[in-house]
Amino acid sequence: MLARGTTESYPGLLGTLTDKVLDAVPGSDYENIIYPATQEGSTPSYGEGIRNGTAQLKRYARACPESKIVLFGYSQGAMVVSDMLAGSGDNGTLGALSHPTVDSRTLGSHITAIVLYGDPRHMPNQTYNVGDVTATGKYPRTDQQLLALSAYANRLHDFCDDKDGVCDAAGTNLSAHMAYATIWDNTAASWVVNMLEK
Repeated sequence: MLARGTTESYPGLLGTLTDKVLDAVPGSDYENIIYPATQEGSTPSYGEGIRNGTAQLKRYARACPESKIVLFGYSQGAMVVSDMLAGSGDNGTLGALSHPTVDSRTLGSHITAIVLYGDPRHMPNQTYNVGDVTATGKYPRTDQQLLALSAYANRLHDFCDDKDGVCDAAGTNLSAHMAYATIWDNTAASWVVNMLEK
């Protein structure tokens, strides 16, 4: 299940990562989280992504309770996915959702792996981070949100490249934000396949 980045058409940059996993896991398939992917700060796109993503996850888990679900998110889509799991708001930035829409003990237990590329909510010094960025993203998390997200720490890889101004607020390099597929797809796909084989 994947959430594309702002202004991308489906499936966006995550399409190549998805293809690598599908090729390696016979019988697997994917669906897009349906949301507008318009500007997160000036339109209701982001909130719609959280609502739709949660509803789609619930439907799939009910229909196929033995399935192993993987979540991918890029840019705004990474924020949609991670806020489903961690909650949002409470920091004067985006959203008024104080609690996760996915309970880690129930619906969240169906999730096998999560890959985030360029998450605007990226926080440094987390065990699940990939990369050496020491700044926060554009929309930092609260301690409460980090605690909720820690329930997925062993199932989560949060990729943030140096100078990517979306997940690294100290950066200004748009090219870095658009290079995740080229740099990280093989690494991310191998990790996801390994998680699915456990």
